[in-house]
Amino acid sequence: MRRYDVVILGGGIIGCATAWELARRGQAVAVVERGTIGAEASKAAAGILAAQMDLERPGPFFELCQASRRMYGAWVRELQRVSRAPVGYHLDGILYLACTKQDAERMDHRSRWQRRKGLRVERWSPQEVRRREPNVNGPITAGFFFPTEAQVDNVALMEALAVACRKAGVTLWDGTTALHVLTRRRRGGREVVGVQTSRGLSRAPVVVNCLGSWAPLMGVLPRPAVAPARGQMLAFDAPKGLFRHIVMAEQAYGVQRRTGRLIVGSTVELVGYDRRVTLEGMGKILSGFRALVRGEALGRCAFVECWAGLRPYSQDRLPILGASPIEGLLVATGHFRHGILLAPVTATLMAELILGRRPSVNLSPFSLSRFGKRLSPPRIFAHHPSATL
Repeated sequence: MRRYDVVILGGGIIGCATAWELARRGQAVAVVERGTIGAEASKAAAGILAAQMDLERPGPFFELCQASRRMYGAWVRELQRVSRAPVGYHLDGILYLACTKQDAERMDHRSRWQRRKGLRVERWSPQEVRRREPNVNGPITAGFFFPTEAQVDNVALMEALAVACRKAGVTLWDGTTALHVLTRRRRGGREVVGVQTSRGLSRAPVVVNCLGSWAPLMGVLPRPAVAPARGQMLAFDAPKGLFRHIVMAEQAYGVQRRTGRLIVGSTVELVGYDRRVTLEGMGKILSGFRALVRGEALGRCAFVECWAGLRPYSQDRLPILGASPIEGLLVATGHFRHGILLAPVTATLMAELILGRRPSVNLSPFSLSRFGKRLSPPRIFAHHPSATL
């Protein structure tokens, strides 16, 4: 039996970022991951840090994204310092291509309210788009450039985060299954005492469910609250500098690394826990991207690989952050397409809650309680002396 201050279920970017933050604040932390660290949605992403471009309206979620973006530069610098590994963080900006009048009107509305908040958005004519991005083609109505958006190499980021966690003293258990959350009765309810894993019992007064799409399988969350959303992706070896910015449209997007690697995506498919790459999915991505890019440019791109990841999609598209009805059991999931962006702020908020401090962001809009009484009971391992029914 091992003892920790906190056990985190899930070794993706949310779980590892939270573990690193807690360890830096003096906590003894273990991360339980059934596969390899960061192997699920975190490494399957494109690494787009969009805190403006795809947010339809102002509100708590927008402010959460802004808070994390403000933290990102310093967070990455510290991570690179500790791990001694670059993570490909670049403020390239995102160029959104509006291909219809309706697209342009929608983005004009988005631009107006964001500018009122002091954020930068530029509207480019089709001629300006082609001057700034010579390899863009297609029936473009307007371009909307968000200069303060960024990208990060999410694969390198996860590798650096694993190094930083280990250096901070975090126990990373990959190839380990969390079988049961252990609880016991207390006045007015139940409290956590640890986790039974495939490696044995880990005692801890705090457990954080960062299992992403698999979060409902450990109980407490209502099953429909979070579902896996498959995103299929393609990668190509392309000439360096083929694109100067992240290029996005309703049909597809392209993100180019400094090495030349071009990532093209993506689908959103509610197909359960099916990570297969399909001909239909690849066809939709390729046809959408081909409509935006000059044929000569595409001819210089050589296919490298394809994959699919399962992003945690919540019913209302908001993350689920904070306490559960069980004392000591916290939840951090449902980040959908913003998990890479929201890692720093989520880690900070979870650490503040666990250490008894007032959260620096109001968490009530992201509370588990918004799902009402549709909560499933935790999976309790009742046969250990520390767990009583």
